[in-house]
This record gives sequence, structure tokens and C-alpha cells, in this order.
Amino acid sequence: MLLSQVIRDNPSLTDFWALERCVSAEARKIPQETSAPLTCDVEPEFRCTPRKWDLILSAAHERGLRAR
Repeated sequence: MLLSQVIRDNPSLTDFWALERCVSAEARKIPQETSAPLTCDVEPEFRCTPRKWDLILSAAHERGLRAR
């Protein structure tokens, strides 16, 4: 799962925290038998993006995978 694709597929995202929720929701859509790690190929360009944004998004992705 590419972060750039998640951002591209959701043009209405207005801040980093909306992106975090979106990453988690996208991970829940991945079929159980599929392994799809999050690849942070771009840095989110929101004013409120925290310093450790990649760790936060990876955790959101893992939460989504566990919730499937």
C-alpha cells in the first residue's frame, strides 16, 4: 500500500489527522489473506504533520490491519 496512492485517491484530505484515519480505513479494506505493508513513498505536506509522521501512519496501518 503506497502512501502516495492513498493521498491521491482521497483529494478531500485537509490535514494529517484525517490522513491517519484514512490510512487505517484503507488497511481495513485489504483482504485477510493479503499482506500489504504501508510504504511511505512521499511525505505528507500538511502544516500539522508531526515530526514522526511515518511512525504514526505505520501504527494507524497496523491498527487497520488488526481490525479487519
